[in-house]
Amino acid sequence: MKDCLVTGLAHIGIMTDDAKKCAEFYMNNLGFRSFYSYAIGDLCLEFVECGGCIIEFVQSGAVDHAGVVDHVALNVQGIEALVEQLKAKGIVFETEEISKMPDFYPNGVKNIFFRGPAGERIELFDYSR
Repeated sequence: MKDCLVTGLAHIGIMTDDAKKCAEFYMNNLGFRSFYSYAIGDLCLEFVECGGCIIEFVQSGAVDHAGVVDHVALNVQGIEALVEQLKAKGIVFETEEISKMPDFYPNGVKNIFFRGPAGERIELFDYSR
């Protein structure tokens, strides 16, 4: 069997009608930093990065929602503290409580979902039980 050519996740692309607004949301609320920006004509790309995770927000005059991502899973540590910080900023979660999945992965995980400014679902995923 040949070696796999995939070495990891390059980025997650999310279609939006306001790439800058989305990038600012991730930077101001989730600790991401600006990674790369590109604009030509009606195409605007904003890349943000945090902990090796890169997200690309794609704004185009011809928005095609065929490839819309269901959710972006962010690996976090200390999910409870982060959820409280985000709630204090007015972010509303899909559920009131953090889900606990003790049988998922060797030590279990905790997770919770909310929506970003483009309507994308964001999952906070904590392996550090």
